[in-house]
Amino acid sequence: MSEAQSISEETNATGEGPAGRGREVLLCTVLALAALLPGCSSAPEAPNQPPTADFIYTPVAPVNAGQTQVTFNASGSEDPDGTIESYVWDFGDGTPPQTTQAAVTTHVFPDTTARCVDITYTVLLLVTDNKGGRGSANDTVTVTELPVPGSTQCPG
Repeated sequence: MSEAQSISEETNATGEGPAGRGREVLLCTVLALAALLPGCSSAPEAPNQPPTADFIYTPVAPVNAGQTQVTFNASGSEDPDGTIESYVWDFGDGTPPQTTQAAVTTHVFPDTTARCVDITYTVLLLVTDNKGGRGSANDTVTVTELPVPGSTQCPG
């Protein structure tokens, strides 16, 4: 029998061992933290702190529909008590959301039937941490729809 078990048994038998109740509570707490004494509850786990999502993209302009590959970088996202497990990008242009485990991804905004106009898309980033916490951020990207093929300028 270890010394810790002996002291614990002395104090637990009557609740008023040689050092009184205070020593029992202290001993139980210390041993519970060390996982040595069955029946003592361990300290509660701290609640999960959600991650913070953040991203930048390049180039900012010009972004031409169907042509410009845009790089999105979420390496500024953080999780104060763990790690970020996934990044979900919704580019707001009708393409399916893209899930990655890497902080950096690329995207080409699709060409539409519109011509000679700027379209502003809202890009949403959702990050999930190793405990299921989530954080999000969004920003807008202005995409230019170019003139019809073979034309060098827009009418007007």
